[in-house]
Amino acid sequence: MTRVRHAVATRIRRRRWPVVVTMIVLSTGMAYGLLWGPLVRHVNSWIFSGDIWSTYRSAHFIAWGAMGSVYAAGTGLVTFPGLLFLLAPLAALTGHLGMTESFPYFVPHPTAWLLLGPYEMLIGCVALFALDALAEALGVSVGRRVMLCVAQGVLVWPTLVFWGHPEDALALGFAVYALTSALDGRWQRAGWLFGAAAATQPLVLLVFPVALALAGRGRMAGLVVRAVTPAALLLALPLAAQFGATTHALVDQPNFPRIDHFTPWTFLAPTLGGKGVNVAVAAGPGRIVAVLGACAIGWWARRWKDRPDLLVWAVALALSLRCLTESVMVAYYVWPTLAVSVVVLSTRRWRNFALGAVGALGVTVCSQTRLGEWPWWLLVNGGIVVALVLGIPLRWSRPRLRLPIDPHTRRAREDPQGALVGVAR
Repeated sequence: MTRVRHAVATRIRRRRWPVVVTMIVLSTGMAYGLLWGPLVRHVNSWIFSGDIWSTYRSAHFIAWGAMGSVYAAGTGLVTFPGLLFLLAPLAALTGHLGMTESFPYFVPHPTAWLLLGPYEMLIGCVALFALDALAEALGVSVGRRVMLCVAQGVLVWPTLVFWGHPEDALALGFAVYALTSALDGRWQRAGWLFGAAAATQPLVLLVFPVALALAGRGRMAGLVVRAVTPAALLLALPLAAQFGATTHALVDQPNFPRIDHFTPWTFLAPTLGGKGVNVAVAAGPGRIVAVLGACAIGWWARRWKDRPDLLVWAVALALSLRCLTESVMVAYYVWPTLAVSVVVLSTRRWRNFALGAVGALGVTVCSQTRLGEWPWWLLVNGGIVVALVLGIPLRWSRPRLRLPIDPHTRRAREDPQGALVGVAR
């Protein structure tokens, strides 16, 4: 017990800044939701995202034992159902207590928000811990990691508080943990973490080709099986029970350009119907372009196996393809690539780090505005490109590897094939 307590205390000390920033995100997010409306907008209503309530209603179906109907329930769910299993126990509790929810009709003071709000923000803040662990693995100094963690908290805040999409943050957190495990040679753990990420939000498929490039042919099959299995198991019942509704949600992935943001590619997306602001287009087919682009990046990144910083930069580049190729953009889509880009920038010169962090903040603020179609798209994606360019190393030298130490032998660990594993210093 003493050893376990000591291990927990050591881990908390290593991640104390993500803990601090998580508490700040939680407190400021709830304060905004409960106080901004009455004190600033002078309306008798709390402020919260409608998206989180539709997701929460889908979680009720899990709690009711009707998992096969989650895509046919009219809640607008278009992602994989991993998050629903985390929300289902809370949904069962608030339902049992008779707490009110703001779905399907608007409720100005839904009492379930007092539990759901902190819970979904805590889920999303898992990404802060994963990104800090990745920065530590890349050899970023403690001082920079503190500033990096604060910046990450600011960047993720709108995704969790304004938009209510913890699944994007949680999935990226799992994917980053998986990448960190892969860099450390722990491939089984990396595979299952990628599986958890994909089961939560399939956007991490853009990260996976880079992981495959790092794994090599010998480990590729096992990594793919572990990454695919969780999502396949979760989708089996909905596909069997409501095949049409499930494939429509996951393949077509309806999105609404007149509610969100048009892009130069909106006219290429198949129209699904609707009138006025409710006109829907199929965002799913266009996302194949981003996946193919990510595969090309992964193929190119195979030559960077001894450059973890460049592999992480390749991950940020792959994630940016979602923003560059989407037929309909939503503000929180920009966060994953910005989050990883800032980690890469923390390994570069101070000037690059500072400019990139400020630029990422500017992109985040700009993404929340309602500019015209072309100004919004150019400003947001231009900022992302600038952050990526600032993250490119000026010198392409081979770095010295910092090898992980086996705690039992106190020697540099080797992988099963006898090669030393480690991350770049």
